[in-house]
Amino acid sequence: MNSFGSRAVLARPSNISIICDSSAEEFVIDALSQLPFTSGALIIANDLEFLAELPDQTRMDFTQAGLNDVPIKLADVSGRIQAAVKARRAVSDIIVDMRWGTGTVSATANFERWGGLCDRIAEDIQVSIVSVYARSVMIEDQLLAAVRGHSHFLAPSGLYDNPFWLPLSYQAGATISQQIGFVLGRLVPDYKDTVVQDDGEASGANPQWITVRRRLRPRMGNDEVWKIRCFGRLRIYLSDGSQIKWDMPGSAPTKTKTLFAYLLQRGEKGAPTELLAELLWSDETDEDKKRNRLYHAITMLRKTLGGSEYVRRNGGYYTLVPPEGTWIDIATFEQLCNRAKVLAKASKFEDAVALLDAAERLYSGELFEDMPPAYYENDMENWVVPKRTWFKDMALKVLRDKAAILRQQGQFRDALKCCQKALQMDAVCEIAHAEAMRIFHAQKRADAIARQYRQFLTAMDSMELVPESEALARLKSELINSLS
Repeated sequence: MNSFGSRAVLARPSNISIICDSSAEEFVIDALSQLPFTSGALIIANDLEFLAELPDQTRMDFTQAGLNDVPIKLADVSGRIQAAVKARRAVSDIIVDMRWGTGTVSATANFERWGGLCDRIAEDIQVSIVSVYARSVMIEDQLLAAVRGHSHFLAPSGLYDNPFWLPLSYQAGATISQQIGFVLGRLVPDYKDTVVQDDGEASGANPQWITVRRRLRPRMGNDEVWKIRCFGRLRIYLSDGSQIKWDMPGSAPTKTKTLFAYLLQRGEKGAPTELLAELLWSDETDEDKKRNRLYHAITMLRKTLGGSEYVRRNGGYYTLVPPEGTWIDIATFEQLCNRAKVLAKASKFEDAVALLDAAERLYSGELFEDMPPAYYENDMENWVVPKRTWFKDMALKVLRDKAAILRQQGQFRDALKCCQKALQMDAVCEIAHAEAMRIFHAQKRADAIARQYRQFLTAMDSMELVPESEALARLKSELINSLS
């Protein structure tokens, strides 16, 4: 019964997931019919049409459940859901539309913790909780969270054990060896009673080959993880919603933040001592002084982050080691953009706009906006501007793509707002000017098309720039001529 792909019997309230296409409500209804409903369901969704035909139901929207709170506090979410169940007194299942995960930046950042929270809810109030994931609007990280965060998968063909899930008793305090033993037994019945060698404290020893602690379990609500925001001001949020303070007594906050940002973008390869010293003290000619200042800066960064384990030294290299499961906005932003493109090409425009909205919310300013130019405009390497430019171009395309979809749907006012926002970010953004002209063309406003092109020329002239091609001029002529 525990082998991979095997059917399961629901012997007790469980943490269940349904992964389906965003429009497959019949799939969800058929899957839910496999559960032994004994009383009504509590449905948590914003969409009033989500499972509207399910009988004997009570509903909460995302705001009532606390899923729209910023910052989101999963303990509060759990409390509200449990209070709603107890108020009803006759609820056998909680059904959650997981599209709340793109509603706010905080929701996106905390999405991976949902599976662990569901374990606790099911355990605390003895009610099964079913999380319904619309696969088409999920990015890779969210799909991974859905796969590993629930004890069972549910489909019209039945209920299935999830071999990748770990029960609460194994999620805290268990060694890697004990976790591996449980997973092996869940995958293959023959391994169930196999004793896995447990070396106690030495189990899972890490000889500096990997930079994060290995862990099989999903994230839990009380884990210490970071949420790193690189767009706009560089900031790090802790699990309780507070921010790491950069102005540690005895430190130089700007240098501490720069050191963190540089090590962050270097990733697992880290950076050599000489490079870091040159980055922060390029004007100092005494190499011994530079190294001593760097050692002090490293010490202050460790204190700022709350532990020496977060900045590891390996020979002459330093590497940043964030807590496992740390979320970073730039990674999610890129995944949202790429997934939205796929959805738009498949003509799933509503889903594409939902992800473009989420990407737009994430881009709260240019990359490392508060980083002093002196630390990246130098002879060593330009480690900020190319990445900053690339992400800004992506953000402009997000607004252009959203505007194009809204234009095709006849929502001209909202489409123009997207173009205007893009032009506030970059007054000479040709793709935004071009899309604005297409919107005016759809409204049959030749005068507005010509005015938009003049605005582009004025912006170029004010920056002493010359158009690189005649593409926008040709588009203007084509659009106006087609209206005459």
